[in-house]
Order: sequence, then structure tokens, then C-alpha cells
Amino acid sequence: MKPAVQRLMGKTIISVQAYEDTPLYGPDNMRTMAQSVLLGGAEGLRACWPQDIRAIRAVTDVPIVGIFKDFGDGDPLDTVFITPTVDQACRVVEAGADVLGVDCTLRPSRGLEELKRLLGGIRDKYPDIPIMADLATLEEGIAVAETGMVDIISSTLSGYTRQSLDRATGKPDFRLVRELKQAVDLPVNGEGRIWELADLEEMLSSGADMVTIGSAVTRPHEIAKRFVGFQREWREGNR
Repeated sequence: MKPAVQRLMGKTIISVQAYEDTPLYGPDNMRTMAQSVLLGGAEGLRACWPQDIRAIRAVTDVPIVGIFKDFGDGDPLDTVFITPTVDQACRVVEAGADVLGVDCTLRPSRGLEELKRLLGGIRDKYPDIPIMADLATLEEGIAVAETGMVDIISSTLSGYTRQSLDRATGKPDFRLVRELKQAVDLPVNGEGRIWELADLEEMLSSGADMVTIGSAVTRPHEIAKRFVGFQREWREGNR
């Protein structure tokens, strides 16, 4: 097991990301957000784009899972968008990421052989950098683990691809984590839609070796939307 993976075993990773259409977008804000969650005890960080990773790396030595989101113009349900090229992977690693997150879903637009070429290209350049395979289904997890080119299997994209829409229940995909733990001999990261402490407890009970939490901590507009929406529904139901 690579040292960076060992450092994340049993740990809580907080995803610190903001898109261009939100007020927190930008490396200065992401550095401040990272410092805030570190103050709360975060033991690992997940960050997107080289500029944000570089800014966060300057203030901490905790492991950073780095990614490069590139949505393009396609439908997100059909688009491979998390670090889809070797060039983007290089930029993330050079910015200071300890672990590289890569979209390892299998889709009509990108099958297993093309994915193997991507992973092989990354491995050739950075043999010591662990790869976290972000995926959506058990079949993907098994296929990617069998390549021998990834170090962590992650449930990140369950419910966010066309092939996994049946898992888009609004709750974390605990079943997928349990299935992956049974089927692959790699650490499993439980990620996606963890909003409550009860979600975290069940994810840990499902066997996750590490857990990543994002929106529930670092997206204030999504947090506010949940509370505001709940109050509006409550008032409608209690008139």
C-alpha cells in the first residue's frame, strides 16, 4: 500500500470545491475553506483544479486527493468529466496532489480499453502517485481493480451516471460500498450524498476504509437550501 493511501485509511476526507457560478469560487476562498475544515479536524482533503490544489497545498501537509473536472458541453450523465486526460492528471499532480482522482466509469463513449490507456499513461509518468478510481457500479469496480492500475475504489459517481440512475435515491449508496468490499481487494472510499451523522455511521458500518464528505460541509448554498426548503414544506403542511 502506497504511503498516501495508508495515511487516509480510517480517515475523514472533506471535499473542498466551488464552481464558477458560486461566490466561493477561486483559490483564495478554497484555501480559507480548507483551513476551516482542517480546524475542525479534517484528516484529508479533496480539491479540484490545479490553482485550488496549489493554494491549499501551501497551508497544509494533510493528504490531498486532487481532481480536474472538465464537463465540456455534453450531458453530465454521459460525460467522463473527472480528470479525463493524462495532461489534466499531470497538472493536478504537479500542483501538489498526493492522490489522483480519476473518473473510472465505463460508458458508451469510453470503454475499458480506453480507460486502461488513460491509467497506463498516468502510471508511466507518476508510478508512485496513488489513483482513486471514482466509479458508479460494482461491475466498474471489479473491472478497474483487475487492471492493477488503481489504489482506491470509490463510490463517488453512483447515481450520477446514466448506468447508475437507479441508485439516485438521495441517500448514499451503502449497498455499493458493501458489494465493493466483498468483491475487490483494495481500500474503498465511501463518497456521495452523506448529509447526516446517521449516513456516516452506516457508511462506516458498510465497511468503508475512508469516507469523503463534501456538500454537507463546504457548500453553504446547498446547506441553506435544505433548511429553507424544509421550513417552507413544514409551513405548507401545517397551515
